Amino acid sequence: MIYSQLEMVASRDAFIVLLMLLLIAFAISKVAFPKVFSELISPNKLFGFRVREDLGTNLRPFSSEHLYFTALSSLSISFVGLYLLNSLAIGSLPDYLIIDHFGVAILQWLGLALGLNILVYIKFMLILIFASLFDMKEAISRHFIDMINASLFFFLIMLLFLGLISLSSFIPNPQYVHAAVLVAILFYYYRGLLIYVRLLNERAHSKLYIFSYICATELAPLTIGLVLIFNSQI
Repeated sequence: MIYSQLEMVASRDAFIVLLMLLLIAFAISKVAFPKVFSELISPNKLFGFRVREDLGTNLRPFSSEHLYFTALSSLSISFVGLYLLNSLAIGSLPDYLIIDHFGVAILQWLGLALGLNILVYIKFMLILIFASLFDMKEAISRHFIDMINASLFFFLIMLLFLGLISLSSFIPNPQYVHAAVLVAILFYYYRGLLIYVRLLNERAHSKLYIFSYICATELAPLTIGLVLIFNSQI
């Protein structure tokens, strides 16, 4: 779909407002959960291959704090996903994903975030099932917490980067957008590697055994999902 100049401006303005709302949400989070926030929004959650025991790492998956930050992560991923899809201007993009009006954009953003949040807990069930099959029930909490923590930090960086693109130009540079898509895809594979190494440092199982578990819970679902997306009409 080829956007008119007016539609592109409206889309850009909507994304800038959504970005401001997200940054306000992060600022409120820092005030409401200062200690948890400082330990969750940390480079160590994305780049540390050894687990550092802290409040953010030891949260329970269904504690109120972790439920909140999981939702915040889904809101960030929703923003990034909508931005990239609309910037690529995919020809058959469904109307419910096209951002061209601020009022509707908020509903689209929140709706997609809700769907992503539901998928996160479906993923938790997948982890639960495979951890039981691999006799690694003790890894369930660590796997899920590390998954959310890495995503939260990474997509905060992504939304700041895309926000700068929006502020600098009415029409995003396609090279930046394609690079952002590639980095996002690589992140999910990297996250699988990160979780693998962290579990390897803590568990007595063999490398092949843990790698098989990571393939079943992270790498295989990701690859299948990407194949379905790229082969779809969207």
